[in-house]
Amino acid sequence: MSGMAWVRVLIGAVWLNGAIEKLLNPEFPRQFAANLNAGGYVSQALPWFQGFMRDTVVPNAEAAAQLARFGELALGLALVLGLLTNPAALGSTLFSLAILFSQGGIRIGTGLAEPEFLTINLLVALISLVILFSPAAKALSLDAALARRRPRLAPLLLNRRAGRRRSRA
Repeated sequence: MSGMAWVRVLIGAVWLNGAIEKLLNPEFPRQFAANLNAGGYVSQALPWFQGFMRDTVVPNAEAAAQLARFGELALGLALVLGLLTNPAALGSTLFSLAILFSQGGIRIGTGLAEPEFLTINLLVALISLVILFSPAAKALSLDAALARRRPRLAPLLLNRRAGRRRSRA
């Protein structure tokens, strides 16, 4: 398995971990709604993102919590299995950025290491973009098996032309 395929699986595992935590907590939707109604997340969101949070997420907080649960589960399974990897990587990027924006965006001094702006959500978004554009990330995946059976799907699933073989360099 290529290194990028392992990266794809690990990012999928990050999403699965979040989904499992939320699925195992039957109170998660109510807790999420209570936190939003108390002003949590909305007040720390980027100013231009606060309107979306206030007008769309807060009134539908329990539904948003369920979407988060099952969205994380779907992203995790798709990336681990390598099934529809490109849409899953795009979804992973967008979901990570939405979480990042709801937490106030990128700020110096809040991240993982010097100069402390690289948060886990920004890191997942950036790695997901690499997965999206990397043919190597689709190695040992259900997408690769589908593309072998239906070569015309190779450009869509594997980011390479139909009939082109991977070099063994």
